Amino acid sequence: MKLLKFLPIALLLSGSSYNSIAQLTSTNLPIIIITTSGTINTSAIQGNFSLINNTSGLNTPTSTPVYTGIIGIKLRGNAITQSYPKKSYTVETWSTPSVSQDTSLLGMPSENDWVLLASYPDRSFIRTALSFNLHQKMGRYSPRMKFCEVIINSQYEGIYTFGEKVKRDTGRVNISKLTTSDNSGVNLTGGYIWKMDDEIGAGWTSVILPPYASTQHITFNYEYPDAGTITPAQAAYSKSFVDSFENAMNSANFQDTTLGWRNFASQGSLIDFMIMQEVSRNYEAYRQNTFFYKDKGKKLRFGPLWNGELSYFNTSNCNSSVDTGWCYNLGAVCGSEVKLAPFWWSKLTTDSVFMDSLKCAYSNYRRSGNALDTITIFHFIDSVNTYLNAQSAVSRNFTQWPIWGIPIVNEPAPMPSNYAQEISSLKTAIRKRLLWLDTKWVSANCPSPAGTTLVNFDNEISVYPNPAKDKVTIHIDGNTNGKKIAFINNLQGVKVAQKETDLSSLSFDLSTLSPGIYMVHIQTVKGSFIRKIVKE
Repeated sequence: MKLLKFLPIALLLSGSSYNSIAQLTSTNLPIIIITTSGTINTSAIQGNFSLINNTSGLNTPTSTPVYTGIIGIKLRGNAITQSYPKKSYTVETWSTPSVSQDTSLLGMPSENDWVLLASYPDRSFIRTALSFNLHQKMGRYSPRMKFCEVIINSQYEGIYTFGEKVKRDTGRVNISKLTTSDNSGVNLTGGYIWKMDDEIGAGWTSVILPPYASTQHITFNYEYPDAGTITPAQAAYSKSFVDSFENAMNSANFQDTTLGWRNFASQGSLIDFMIMQEVSRNYEAYRQNTFFYKDKGKKLRFGPLWNGELSYFNTSNCNSSVDTGWCYNLGAVCGSEVKLAPFWWSKLTTDSVFMDSLKCAYSNYRRSGNALDTITIFHFIDSVNTYLNAQSAVSRNFTQWPIWGIPIVNEPAPMPSNYAQEISSLKTAIRKRLLWLDTKWVSANCPSPAGTTLVNFDNEISVYPNPAKDKVTIHIDGNTNGKKIAFINNLQGVKVAQKETDLSSLSFDLSTLSPGIYMVHIQTVKGSFIRKIVKE
């Protein structure tokens, strides 16, 4: 994460007492109370952990906890995030000192590895949660997270998200467990989790330089098994398999279903991952906080998503606050970045079959009620907004951390001055981004809803002008006789206009429609046709 503007030193060094600033008396959010005998740093120390989550929905720091136990706790993140006054933590539930104990917390599957994420640069608290929610709606696993308010060593720390660390587990990344004896045959082929990040860890270097590289390389780190437990045979297999995937992607016959990249990676996983990175306009996309995994005898898959603090236009770094442009092409804008994206993603955009499938997936996700329907996205944002403000949690957090108007990660100007403005800016940015993506990815050449037959009439039907301002005309070749029915839907699937004719042409008045993408459906005796139009 590049940090171009730092907090004032007085704010970085300030300390605030729970008893005097932003005092928490009651909240609708769960409360987590942690006490330790020493300062929390990068090495785990023992602490006491209490979770308050009353069935009444009203929680106070003096309520009876639903769970108490001992934990190991340490700072998480890189040097920059650890310099923030509001810290993030890794938490491990223990039965006895240094002995992990699986525990179900806040309704999440039983495990022992957890995270407490401060989301300090994300004043909405929503960005990461939104991406996780959307990826889940696409049928992908994303870490489960719950909002809470946190007190550490009697100091109120504000709103956090508590939840799952990326980990191999039947309730998380559900892949096979590798043991030190799994060193040959099919047992050697999974499961693995690898990671691309700004961390310096054990792993290997890509055989192919990223686009726009000068001295940059792509490095892959072992996530599971980690560097301390992976065997030499497993380490060699990791490198060999990913090298093979990269070489196949880089070959002349990369689109070949047998010899190309599809022999090594799941197309659906790549599509959903790419859609999410581009929808969220993620500054760190493809190159940091990027996980990918492989199960036994199966292909490579991408995810889970992680850390979206700098997504959805929260930084101006490398044009990331502009609603146009591609995240996978960041090197063209910022070739001096220490970390660049692998070549895979730009190469995939030249694979016609892949892009046709991606456009159909995106078009489907944009339909009414589906994952990327703007109404669905805004409903999630509004729900979080209501939840976090119901009993002044947002106000308490920003009383403790008064950072409105203070640049942290080179935020776009003008910066919001309160939470309502932050939410409004977030929605505006998402709407603009989706409208631009619609011009690139919404496709009419996709399987239609059940009961509709689509026919390719490219030589018989024309729609013009396109883009259009006030009027669009549809011309059907004279050889197509009989009644023609044409109607226009918006991207939520709502019909906004309809006409019937026996003639060869008809026109629609678009002057009352909002700018954006619409779909024209034409039904004739020969079949049905769909064309995308842009209303300027």
